[in-house]
Formats: sequence, C-alpha cells, structure tokens
Amino acid sequence: MSESPTNVVSQKNADHEIVAFDFDGTITTKDTFALFLRYYAGTPRWLGNIARLMPTFISYKLGRIDRHAVKAAVVHRFFAGRSIERIESMAESFARDVIPRYIRPAALAHVKAKLADANIGPDSLYMCSASIGPYLRYWARSTGIHPAHVMATELESDGATASGGLKGYNVWGANKVRRIFDQFAPQSVKILEAYGDTRGDWEMLHAAEASYFRPFRVSPISN
Repeated sequence: MSESPTNVVSQKNADHEIVAFDFDGTITTKDTFALFLRYYAGTPRWLGNIARLMPTFISYKLGRIDRHAVKAAVVHRFFAGRSIERIESMAESFARDVIPRYIRPAALAHVKAKLADANIGPDSLYMCSASIGPYLRYWARSTGIHPAHVMATELESDGATASGGLKGYNVWGANKVRRIFDQFAPQSVKILEAYGDTRGDWEMLHAAEASYFRPFRVSPISN
C-alpha cells in the first residue's frame, strides 16, 4: 500500500471524509457471495464446481495458499467464459429477490439514518466489501447508496465475457484500506466511521476515527 491506516486517521484536512460499511455479516446475516454462486450456477452446476474446487479448499485449510488464491480459483471456476450480460441480469434479480431476506433490520435502519444525515448523506456513505460488485451495486442503488460508492471485488472482462480473473484484487483485510485509497487517489481521504464484523475488516476499522465491530447484532447504534 502507498500509505498506512495511521496516515488516514491523521489526515486533518482530508479532501474527502467518508463512512464505510462492510456488507457480508455486518449488514447481512449471511455470506452473500456464497449464496450468489449457488443462485447463479444452479444447484447441479454449483455442486460440480464445489467438488472440483475441493483440492483448493483443502490447500487453504492446510495453509498452503491464502484466501486470495481461493477467491481467484472460485471466481475462475464459476465465471470464466460466462456472459457479463447474464451475470448482471442474475445479479439484479439476486439483489432484488434474495438479499432482502438476509438484511439485518438494525443495519438497514442505521444506513438509512446515515443517508438522511445532513453531515453524511449519500455523498459520504460507502460500502467496502470482498463480495463481487455486480449484485452489491444493484442492492446499493435500491437502498439509496450511489452504485459508484460500492468498493468491491470486481470480475475481469472484455466487456462481453468474464475472463475468470479478478479485476484488481480481493477486497479483504489490508486490501480494504488499499481499495479506499484507490477510490480517492490522488486526493486524500479520512474514514470518519467504519463498520465491520470479521478479521477481514480489522485494517479498515483501525484506519477509522470511530470503529464499530458487529454493531447491529443486538440493537441499532444511536446517532
């Protein structure tokens, strides 16, 4: 990374000030990427792909590869050579028909409150997630979050067909802070608040002036 989380916190006159939310587990009750894979592929192909990925999963459990390599392998298995138009179509219906049943009510209420807050609003609210961008953007739009404010793992394509690779990197761990830097470069950014729920959010939480770990599992956070 070009900067450390500490540099974000110490920005006294940053060009941008944002509130950043993780998605899976923070706003939702389940991992939506895993749900989307089955939704997109259908159960028979999903089962076949999972079986073919077992050596990759075993290598991860044995510590031979990291989670980024696993993500790359999963994306390649499920999306290589697939139509971007179909991925987008399935992402839209997934965001509309499936994701809402897994949204934490307290999280949604808090997001809505931040969007309505004159000091934050749509201009300063962002999502930063290791899940893939297509369905997150559709869900964000339906919630009032600007789709361009979704900082997610992206699928590489030629515009019509997915290559099976990642466009950039898996947005997890230190890569969450890296992704926030990339969003605003070359301008500076201060993370006013960050919300997360797993080890993959720690660096982002550490970089924020105020951080909230698993905040929506009991009751909403008051403004």
